[in-house]
Formats: sequence, C-alpha cells, structure tokens
Amino acid sequence: MSGVRVCVVVPTRNRVELLRRTLTSVLDQRGVSLEVVVVDEASSDGTAQFLQLLDECRVTVVRHETPLGVAAARNAGMRNATAPWVAFVDDDDVWAPTKLAAQLDALRRTDGARWSCVGAVTVDDRMRVLLAGRPPKGQWVTGELLQRNLIPGGGSGVLVETELLRALGGFDVELSNLADWDMWLRLSLESPLAAVHAPLVGYLRHRQSLSHDASGMRREVAYINRKHGATRAAWSIKDASSFQLRWVAHMHVRAGRRIEPVRIYLKLARRGDWRALVRAVLLGIWPALIAAIDWNARRRVPADWCAAANEWLGALPPPVGLAVPIIRIDGKMTE
Repeated sequence: MSGVRVCVVVPTRNRVELLRRTLTSVLDQRGVSLEVVVVDEASSDGTAQFLQLLDECRVTVVRHETPLGVAAARNAGMRNATAPWVAFVDDDDVWAPTKLAAQLDALRRTDGARWSCVGAVTVDDRMRVLLAGRPPKGQWVTGELLQRNLIPGGGSGVLVETELLRALGGFDVELSNLADWDMWLRLSLESPLAAVHAPLVGYLRHRQSLSHDASGMRREVAYINRKHGATRAAWSIKDASSFQLRWVAHMHVRAGRRIEPVRIYLKLARRGDWRALVRAVLLGIWPALIAAIDWNARRRVPADWCAAANEWLGALPPPVGLAVPIIRIDGKMTE
C-alpha cells in the first residue's frame, strides 16, 4: 500500500449492516495508506462479532462498554491514530473511492491548509440522490461558519491534520449534534480550508433518523453562542440561532409533526423572518409541505453533480437485513 498515511475514525452503535457498507467504502480508498479505528459504542446487535471476524489488518477496534456519545467516540479514535492525517465517517455514510486522495491533493495545492472538506450528496437508503451540498468557495471561512455550518457531509466530509486536531483538544463532548460545527469553527481560526468541489460523500437520510429533540438542539445552539461569543462579537456577527431554528423546524416537518414547527416558525417571524411566517401558514393548511420542499431540492441538483455521484454510489453493496435505529437530534444513537 502506497501513499500518505490517513487514520479513519468510525464511531458506531447498533448499525452493523450499515457499518458493513460504510467500511467497504472506506477500505476501498485509492492512493492512500489507511489505518481504520472503529469505535464501538456498546453495540448489542452483532457489531462486536462482525468486527471480531473481520479479516482486515488495517482495522483496529475500540469498544466502550457504556456509550459516551459521538464526540467522545471520535476523540477516542483520534487518540489511537498514528497517521499524520485523520478523517471521520459516520457509520451510515459512504465515500467515493477517491475521496481521501482528492483531499490530500487539495491540501498540497493550498498554502498553509491543515484541513479539507469535500462536496456531498444526501441520499436515501437506496442510494438515490436527494440533495447536493457544495463546499464553500473561499479558503478562510470563519465569518460564514459563525453564522451557520456550511461544511457538507456532517462529520463524514473533513480530513484534518492529526497534530492540529489534538492541539485543539478534539471534539467538545458537551455537544452532540453540533459538535461538527463547533470543530469546524475552531479549525477555521487556525488554518485556511482546502475544499474539493466534487460530490465525494454520500450522507444517508432514512426514516428512522427523524425523531428529534428540539430542546436539546436549542441547548446546543445556546452553548455555541456562549462559547464563540467573543469571536462573533469581534466579527460583528449576531448569534446563529435563527438558522438552526429553521433547521429544527424543517426536521419536525419531515417527521410529520405540525404543532412544534408552527411554533418555531412563528417565533422566527417575530424576529422579522417573514418567510417563516409564510411557512407556518402553509404548514397549517398544507401538511404535505415537506414533499414540495423535497421535490424542489431534488430538482435543483445539477445533472453533472448527480451523474458524478451516481457513478460511485452505484458500485456500493446494499446493506443486508437493514435494521436502522433511531437517531435523535442530540446525536445519541438508540436501538
């Protein structure tokens, strides 16, 4: 195996069939030398047996007998990394085979860059493209990140220098769903971003992931506002709670709820967001609003972007006996 060494950290809990597909996409990476650390968060579905029987010398397993949360799991993987670069992938997401090599090339071409992201597509459980997530165009992205998380692919799209990640203390264990956003903000203050403008991550959306804890989300937004308050003030940027509240409302709508998102939209309207008021009215009279939103989003995915993603998504094996647990908005994985 030739190429630059990269450690890939995969937190997992009770999603063995999805994990098989994720690991396939990781182990098929071209042009890099891999070490893979799977952090098993007290799985009880056969994950431990699958990993024990996995005949793959590049994979190391760390098991937590009590689940500690995704941020702590990623940090445990990071502590076991020996490679100069580390990447993370959630156990239901997938990568194009050129993902890591493309990022390393972008890092070589970007002066001073110590982290990289790629484009992503949101896919359903049949690997059909639903949405496109393009990376930011600029190299210095702090100003944008202070307003919203614009890095595609959740925690599955970033490659970062191991030394820098450790110097920053890893992911903040006080956060679950927004731990990614907080980390990207901190990275952006230290280094320019090397972005790859191609769809190299498949970010899975499935029905079982639609149970959401809005109060937990609001707590995390408030925590980030406090944590990065001084930086936000220095940049003359107000807090980002409105953007995140819109996202929470959208997820409630997707889960088939009506009362909670209407409340959130009305709250946003009182802040001057009149589009939120329109959505509140539409949701009240048109419960199928989310279908229209999804249709419009799929229609806007560029044909070339979709074709590029489908070229590698179609080569991935389907998960066998899919049994996906519920993922709450606080990031905790449950059966």
